[in-house]
Amino acid sequence: MYTLDINFLSDRIVDEAQAADRQPIADSQFLVYGGAVAVVAFALVGGAWFFLNSANEGIQQKLSTLTAEESQLNSRLTAIKTQETELQAIEARTGELVSLFVGNLPVSAIADDIRKRTPITVQVEAITQSSVAATAQAPATTALALTGKATNYNELNDFLLLLKSSPLLEDQETTLVSSTLQPATTDKNFTLVNFQIRTATTKKSPSEILPALQKTGADGLVTRVNLLKQQGVIK
Repeated sequence: MYTLDINFLSDRIVDEAQAADRQPIADSQFLVYGGAVAVVAFALVGGAWFFLNSANEGIQQKLSTLTAEESQLNSRLTAIKTQETELQAIEARTGELVSLFVGNLPVSAIADDIRKRTPITVQVEAITQSSVAATAQAPATTALALTGKATNYNELNDFLLLLKSSPLLEDQETTLVSSTLQPATTDKNFTLVNFQIRTATTKKSPSEILPALQKTGADGLVTRVNLLKQQGVIK
């Protein structure tokens, strides 16, 4: 007779070992989904990097274009500034030539204008003058000092206002330097006011005060100014 030697315990151990080697279905699905998510994440990161890199290249191109345009504008501005400097130099030379040709305001014209503005109650005894050199801000002028007498302070103030309104004199520089009351004496039973007034010739060009020059009889100066106007050198 034959006997069957069946070891059920050994078979169960083998089955358990095989079962242990097989991974659970849930774990396999997790690995698959995780891998898919990782692939998608890498794809998103790669797409974002590509997009940012393309955007950066576009910005760099625009920056290069703007830099080139800025260089062109700076070159144009430099050229314009150079032209402005040259134009200012030409205008300065032209002004100097015009001043030499036209000359300063005639002393006779200034004296005539002051005489016409002097009231009968005011006496101008002396007029002294001194030259004021030209600067970058103002042309050359003539400083004037007037000394004389007035019958009272009101008449002196009126005379000062008349001088300020003269187109041949500079309003802001026409000021009363001093005034002293001279009391009456046995020989003169009236009082007088001794005064000194400081003023200066106008900073305007002769062409701007041409009507006033014509009234003072400065015919030579008026003729020269009209000649320059006809030639288009001055307006």
